Amino acid sequence: MAEMICPKCKGPMRTHRRNGVTIEQCRKCHGIFLDRGELEQLIGAESSFLGRDGSSPEAKRGLDR
Repeated sequence: MAEMICPKCKGPMRTHRRNGVTIEQCRKCHGIFLDRGELEQLIGAESSFLGRDGSSPEAKRGLDR
């Protein structure tokens, strides 16, 4: 497979895996590039890991009234 090139600065890219999502990051400008839907996947995985269901901590404690 050919090495990917950064669309911003034309530097070489490297691939990372985080929570089952493949992330491309430029070695030169450090920009991070995601495919469609991957940001939402990362947010969901991080929220699950942190034990969050999307509601505020105040709502969970009944303090949002």
